[in-house]
Amino acid sequence: MRLSIQSLLLTLAILGVASPAFAQDSQQSPSRFKETHVWAGYSKLNGRSDFWDDNFQNFKASRSDLKGFALGGDYIKHLDLHNALMLSGGIDVTTISEPARNLFNHSGNPREHHLELGTLSLTAGYVLFPAGTQASVIPYLGAGAGLYAGTLRSYRRSFTTDDDCDEDGNCTTTTHYIGSKDSAFLTFGYYVLAGLEVPVSSHSALLVEGRYTVARANLGGDFEDHTHLDLSGAQYTVGMAVRF
Repeated sequence: MRLSIQSLLLTLAILGVASPAFAQDSQQSPSRFKETHVWAGYSKLNGRSDFWDDNFQNFKASRSDLKGFALGGDYIKHLDLHNALMLSGGIDVTTISEPARNLFNHSGNPREHHLELGTLSLTAGYVLFPAGTQASVIPYLGAGAGLYAGTLRSYRRSFTTDDDCDEDGNCTTTTHYIGSKDSAFLTFGYYVLAGLEVPVSSHSALLVEGRYTVARANLGGDFEDHTHLDLSGAQYTVGMAVRF
């Protein structure tokens, strides 16, 4: 809990320092403008901590299975042709199905098991445009830090039931989890990135980006025996940039 509070305070301090710069009005110059990115793509976790080690020992999965999808966006304020500040928010979801190695059901088959990890990030960073922002192809590099929060759930199986049906037969569906274990986390992390924008008009561009994140959370709740959860890994995304 103390680490979570420290992470939150550190993130708020970073965002507090960055906010005045974003709030300032830009001068009327082609090199000073605002930009938004919307992106989606593929994520791959490293999976190197005691939680993942124990998980791979008990279930038929490996680090190569830790693949998911990423979705998010950026708000960028360009200070000049080469320098910019960026606020980012993203969601990363990883789900795997991993049969047990040593537990079997009544039919003699490995007992099924599922793992769901969802992470929400809010970060602030700096972006460098080595070739400037008016080139026909625009490379960029960046780094930043911020808050990473999410939930981890493991369960054997799930099923749905229809509850609270009205007179027209419309029912509310509820999902039930068998053998479920849950934990929420909050931590501080940082990232580096590299990307490429290809303008398609004076106000929009296509983009491709790679981002590497370093973060580690402390688990509690049902996973208190596995204190460390490695959230580090890479994201590879494509998207759209809009200037205004």
